[in-house]
Amino acid sequence: MNVRTKVSSNHLARLALIGSISIGFGLYCLYDGFIGWPNQQKRAHEFIKFHEEQQTLIPKPDLKEIADHWNIYAAEKGWPTGNPGEPKKDYEISLQFVMAGVTGGIGLIFLTQLIMWRGRWIESNDTTITSNRGHQFKLDQIVELDKKKWDKKGIAKVKFQADGQNGRLTLDDCNYDRDTTQKILRHVEANIDHSMIVNGKPEPPLKAEKETSQPAEASG
Repeated sequence: MNVRTKVSSNHLARLALIGSISIGFGLYCLYDGFIGWPNQQKRAHEFIKFHEEQQTLIPKPDLKEIADHWNIYAAEKGWPTGNPGEPKKDYEISLQFVMAGVTGGIGLIFLTQLIMWRGRWIESNDTTITSNRGHQFKLDQIVELDKKKWDKKGIAKVKFQADGQNGRLTLDDCNYDRDTTQKILRHVEANIDHSMIVNGKPEPPLKAEKETSQPAEASG
């Protein structure tokens, strides 16, 4: 029995999506911190000053008239027209750099994980399990199969002793292809004493196995 499970394309897509969004948001924060919000702060202070000056120059000032004058003034400076709102505070601008650092760091972590996960695989045959990460051990070298997280998260940990050293291989049917990962798990369970399975029970027979076994039982 030769079965190879590879990293799920959905898992790679999740890493790429979260990483890209986080990096993109971090860059957006940097833009606001360096350009967007300082410019808004400048326009907003100028807007307040402009209103105050216009109210002293125009008898019985009309807000719409002042707004029209402001739009002309802003357009001449190449600024967006309209009320820029309350000036951004200095701490709000500084906070953009903090957010950029946090979200950018998260994005780098996910994109690094994407690079590390690409090309990963786990393979089993009649006697041996190997992986691209250097795991290589025989089925009779397995000492424990921990299924504590299998039912809820699809994670099973295969513990083994090879060349006098302890090792562990994680089977994960969320990050790896589900069908082939479950086939490897069943293959492990079929080749070890069930007393080695902890925090869970062996997988039940597949439906196909049940269906094919019924006629045999009836004929007996």
